[in-house]
Amino acid sequence: MTNGEKQKISRALRDRFDAFLANFKSHPHVLFRLILLGVACVLIAGNWYFFERHENYRIGRPAAKTYFAITSTRYEDKSATMELRRRAAARIADVMVRDERLSAEVERKLDLLDQSSYTEILSPALIELLGRQNSAVQSKVLRSVKQVGEKLKDSSESREQQTSLIWDELKNTPLSQSEQNIAFQLLDAILNPTLQTDSELASRLREDVATQIPEVIREIHTGSVLVQKGQVVTPSLARLLKSQGYPDAGFPIKKLVFILVCIFAWSLWPVWIETGFRSKLSVREWLYISVVLATTWMLELFFAKLGGFSMAVLGLTGWLCLTLPVSLSYHIIFGGGLISVMIAFGTNPGYVALACILSIFSASIGRILFLDPPNHRVTIWRNLFLLGLCLGAISVFVHWGLGIYFNYGLPLAAILFSAIWGTIVVALLPFWEYLFDVISPLRLLELSHPSQPILKRLQLEAPGTYHHTLMVGTLAEAAADKLKLNGLMVKAGAYYHDIGKLKNPRFFVENQLKGENIHDELSPSLSALVIISHVREGLELADEIKLPKTLHRFISEHHGTTIQKYFFEKARALDDSVTEEQFRYFGPRPQSKETAIVMLADSVEAAVKARSKPFENIRELQILVNSVVASKIEAEQFRDVDFTIKDIAVIKDSFVELLRSSYHSREVKEIEARNAAVRALQEKESILKKEQAEENESNDQRNEK
Repeated sequence: MTNGEKQKISRALRDRFDAFLANFKSHPHVLFRLILLGVACVLIAGNWYFFERHENYRIGRPAAKTYFAITSTRYEDKSATMELRRRAAARIADVMVRDERLSAEVERKLDLLDQSSYTEILSPALIELLGRQNSAVQSKVLRSVKQVGEKLKDSSESREQQTSLIWDELKNTPLSQSEQNIAFQLLDAILNPTLQTDSELASRLREDVATQIPEVIREIHTGSVLVQKGQVVTPSLARLLKSQGYPDAGFPIKKLVFILVCIFAWSLWPVWIETGFRSKLSVREWLYISVVLATTWMLELFFAKLGGFSMAVLGLTGWLCLTLPVSLSYHIIFGGGLISVMIAFGTNPGYVALACILSIFSASIGRILFLDPPNHRVTIWRNLFLLGLCLGAISVFVHWGLGIYFNYGLPLAAILFSAIWGTIVVALLPFWEYLFDVISPLRLLELSHPSQPILKRLQLEAPGTYHHTLMVGTLAEAAADKLKLNGLMVKAGAYYHDIGKLKNPRFFVENQLKGENIHDELSPSLSALVIISHVREGLELADEIKLPKTLHRFISEHHGTTIQKYFFEKARALDDSVTEEQFRYFGPRPQSKETAIVMLADSVEAAVKARSKPFENIRELQILVNSVVASKIEAEQFRDVDFTIKDIAVIKDSFVELLRSSYHSREVKEIEARNAAVRALQEKESILKKEQAEENESNDQRNEK
């Protein structure tokens, strides 16, 4: 395949990709959500299909690995509790209850026997048998029957038991054997078993006894073994593993739904933050955020399968803090880091709490680490490595404080993964910049280097413009730094804001030789057209050299919608019918503080260079700067920029301070030195006059004496 064919295929793929992005141009956040939800589904489902369904436990099957307790907990051992309650209930064989009706009947019979009214309760045969005995025997037998009957009236539950009890008691009476036989027959006729079995009451009693047995509570300490490898997983063990956050071998539908809902709810947050930006994120930038999050989640899951908690939030911190506004990157790092842990390690409360703490810390410290743009890849790696060590220390502390299981390899893992993530961030950063047209400090440094081809062209073809852009960059960067803005971006934007002058460099005064002015031969309207067109030509050249879109704004906005006054006044002197619109830049007005600063620096530097005489003092320089800034304000060029009065004052002071030591600095210093010498001579002359007067006064006093 020839190079031409490769370029044609590459161009076709790029066109299709751009067409795809154009579908989401009005709603880029929809693409953002769709990608994240789709990636989460693929990762969770793929992880289950290829790993979890083979590795996780199933009830009734041997465990494929040893499970350790993640957090300390106390739980009820239901099987042990049920066993103890079963044993307690089994001790109750049956429940005997007294039949009150039978008991009352026995009591009545004994009372009648005591009253010698036994004819109502005894059969004729027994009455005849008792009548054959003499009165002494009758009295002794009836007395013994009364005593034994009172004692045994509610003591038996069956005839057999009653018979046995009667004979046992009669043996202890003074009756003879024949008399005992008579007494037994009387008692057998009078007594009746009054105790009966109540199965319903027995069942209720067993339940009451079982409920009084307390639950068996077991305590699990962090790191203790829950299930050994090869041990059969019972339902109770499965419940224990589930309480510790270990998933079973079934498809994790609950986890999937929970994480998808979390992603959707969280995605509303950065989208809401972005609505407050004057300059909205493009579809490509939202796609970049989505891809970075997806990459981080995949790597976190990959490292988790290798057995490590990799702190993927480091990758998010490095990439997003370097390429996105700080106010937006913070929220994406926090949510993205938390979700990466849930995808890789599940929704165990301990891990979720740890992920929250690490994400908040990383997002907060990342804002500080990268607030001053790093100027070298080693600096980025070092910052991320140090941040990783801090996260590792916090992770150990949180594991200890929350009682989360960890082994002593965690500090070593923190060091290892800090180095790995620092390397990954540095390695993939140029790829993100090229693919998604985002800008990092390293990219800005590269673009600001004089060896860039377009800047070398400026040096050779438009040296005056080149020196002008250098000075504008210096002025703008200094002002941006004092306002806590991205000075590196402002400087890069200043370096490229006038690249359109390469089309016709001799039409601009800074590139003309002394005494040469090509505009003397052109009409004012044509001159203005050539001058104004350098903005459009600069944008075309920026597209040609694939300059990041962020820097395009500096080209289009550095003149805003101002008017070419010199040529307008010149044209008006020739023809009153000309209008301002013919001599107005097509804009737009500056949309950010950064581009507004470059506009002011450009105008101030041009005004200073256009002076025909040096400044007599600093006051003249201040007046010039004030007048340039006032003219832009009067022209309403800052209507879309939220400059405060203090911001304007800081910018003007910064310009004056730099110009004082740059343009015409020698003349200013010479004037100041001359003025200082004059003041010194005047002071010396005053001192001499004072001394002469004192000496004359002293001489007069001596003469008087």
